[in-house]
Amino acid sequence: MTKGTNRTDMSEAKRLARRVANLAMEGMAPGQAKEDSLAVCRLILESTVWQRASQVMLYVPMSGELNVNSLMENGLKNRKLVALPRFSVKKNAYEACEIDNLSDLVPGKFGVPEPSPDSQIMDTKQLDLAIVPGVAFAGLGGRLGRGGGFFDRLLADIPAKKCGVCFEQQVYPDVPVERHDVKMDMIATPNGWLVPPPA
Repeated sequence: MTKGTNRTDMSEAKRLARRVANLAMEGMAPGQAKEDSLAVCRLILESTVWQRASQVMLYVPMSGELNVNSLMENGLKNRKLVALPRFSVKKNAYEACEIDNLSDLVPGKFGVPEPSPDSQIMDTKQLDLAIVPGVAFAGLGGRLGRGGGFFDRLLADIPAKKCGVCFEQQVYPDVPVERHDVKMDMIATPNGWLVPPPA
């Protein structure tokens, strides 16, 4: 958060940035999202960071998010330990839970399929890689989420590499971020990798 920017200004900046990003996504040609999602998944599958990871956290895509289902399928097939976020009403927070099969998912609090209540909670410190969605990303690693901060709180507990994934329409020179917003170590796009310089 830049000096002299108050919380109200930052909230407004984030709201406007989300609106701009969502409008850019509306202009995407039919079929482009599927093609771009496959391109990003191929890029990740060929990467050393994916091939070396034995425990990974992914996500179930919502509308406007890049589809990473092929990464989930690949991870399960290759006996990686695959986790997905599950919202705990009791904790009012996300937790990473192990899945064995995509068919085991149940409707979650926000209407997104997630691991069932009896799935095993993972120790986030054991993860090797987290694949992260967002509304917008900056080349320097900034990520703008949907708001609420739930996902950032989960990411803050993950010491592993964090890889943002997005469409080209979601990449910006800069996005409004605050101190609690977790920076990405790398961002995979249909046109290739964005790797921020070390902090």
